[in-house]
Amino acid sequence: MSGHEVMVQRITAIIAELYQYGFVSRKKMMDEFNISERTLYRDLNRLGDRIVPDGDGIYRLAPAYAKPQALKEQQNLINALGMAELFPVKKIFSQPDMTSLIIRSLPGDPEAKRVLENNYSVFDKAIRENSLCEFHYKGKHRTVAPYKLINIKSVWYLGAVENEKVKGFQLTKIHWLKFKSEHFTPQPHITQYFAEEDDVWFSLDKQIVLLKISADVSHFFKRRNVLPAQKLIRQEPNGDLIVQTKMAHENQLFPLLRYWLPNLIIISPISLQQRFYQKLNQQIIEMKNPLQ
Repeated sequence: MSGHEVMVQRITAIIAELYQYGFVSRKKMMDEFNISERTLYRDLNRLGDRIVPDGDGIYRLAPAYAKPQALKEQQNLINALGMAELFPVKKIFSQPDMTSLIIRSLPGDPEAKRVLENNYSVFDKAIRENSLCEFHYKGKHRTVAPYKLINIKSVWYLGAVENEKVKGFQLTKIHWLKFKSEHFTPQPHITQYFAEEDDVWFSLDKQIVLLKISADVSHFFKRRNVLPAQKLIRQEPNGDLIVQTKMAHENQLFPLLRYWLPNLIIISPISLQQRFYQKLNQQIIEMKNPLQ
């Protein structure tokens, strides 16, 4: 089991104990998971203002998160940690013993983790106070309006607006970060966009694409969202699926189409369908004549 998987299990157990008993013991957690005090502090820090120290190594739920809204706050916290799809909250938190669970997840990026640990307070303050941020990114000086720290497929991004365009900045490529005294007014539609975005092609200008998925592979697409912003439109009598996706750039979609050929076909727009076949034919020609 990877370190990230073990960390997820520890945090899940801590959350469960907090909401079942109202507190956790530092010594008990260290002994139970065989971890150092420093590691436990990092785990507890991930819970933010939901917990408060109560002396003698005891941490309790902050009053604002205590019962009777315990289950709702459990769900909110699980959502924030990106674990909402992993398990049924009511069942898990009624029995906090995690020995029956193994959670397999993507490994994290150690460098991104280091950047986040070193700069989290700056990011958090800037986002909460709507302060403009300055940093260097890919050789350029940037001034952005920060909206959200986002983890997509174990890669951390700063979701922000630069020159009126929605963008995602990889944390590992952000240097010389500081926030300015100027403030901005968050736009509700952009806040909602970052809350819902599930892909790394950050853009408000996305093209809607309709696709047909062969019945032979339809179960993969029913089980989870393979395509960005995947939405089922209908299922045909023969089992084929008609789905909608959204793309910011053709390179966001074309590699997926090539992977799933011949079971994935663009229905509309026709111009995009033609563009895909044109590029595919060109790639086939290049593969047949690698030395030309």
